[in-house]
Amino acid sequence: MKLGTRLKRIKQVDAERYRLTLEYTDKFTGVVDLDFLFGNPAKKPLVLEILRGGLFAKCFIESGALACPNGYELCPDALRARIVEQQRRAA
Repeated sequence: MKLGTRLKRIKQVDAERYRLTLEYTDKFTGVVDLDFLFGNPAKKPLVLEILRGGLFAKCFIESGALACPNGYELCPDALRARIVEQQRRAA
């Protein structure tokens, strides 16, 4: 996987299951399951703030990364690696 990829847009948000369908600038598209992060937020103050404030559905793309209104950001390369791994396990 080439590093330095950038997100283009969020195509779909499933706030109940903490899943996002993401499209990258190179046309790669996939669903990332973030339940590992948001389903068990203990000891993660920024994640707890997102959940308490209902901010998951309000995430956006900033400078090619996934961002939330409280300043929390997720690396697009790490998200892509997770998408690829999840696709591999599902196959």
